[in-house]
Amino acid sequence: MRAWFDNLEHRDQIVLSAGAILVALIIAWGFIWTPLRGGATELDGAVAEKQQLLATLQRLEALGGPMPASVNAAATQSLVLLVDQTHRAHGLTGSLSRTQPDGTDGIRVTFQAASFDSLVNWLVALQRSYGVVVESANFSGSRQAGFVSATLVLRRS
Repeated sequence: MRAWFDNLEHRDQIVLSAGAILVALIIAWGFIWTPLRGGATELDGAVAEKQQLLATLQRLEALGGPMPASVNAAATQSLVLLVDQTHRAHGLTGSLSRTQPDGTDGIRVTFQAASFDSLVNWLVALQRSYGVVVESANFSGSRQAGFVSATLVLRRS
């Protein structure tokens, strides 16, 4: 290949070299730079979404105030039954995909494509009415605006 290139006229060598450099730049742009830039933009959006979620949760926590001294008698029922009964009343039917006990006083729940507003309202109702608090939460956005997938660990306080 090198011998063939050396046998070309000087002008053809320059044109061929410039073309090779141009092709290399196009490939680098298309297969390296563009995906990296798109990933960075996507991550920036995810960070902004998580910061907005944190601010919303902090506002809700501030509005919650102290826990009432007496909670409903229904607060003594198992968390599995409590979650099963209350999630439907808050418009989360069909989005609860998994429940799993977590120790003696906790439960891990997983939602897929759940309305964020309904989910937050449900969590606030659980805390106020039954003394159930969120120990940990992992939210991820979905393609549909206003909907999230979430894994939550809930405990009685």
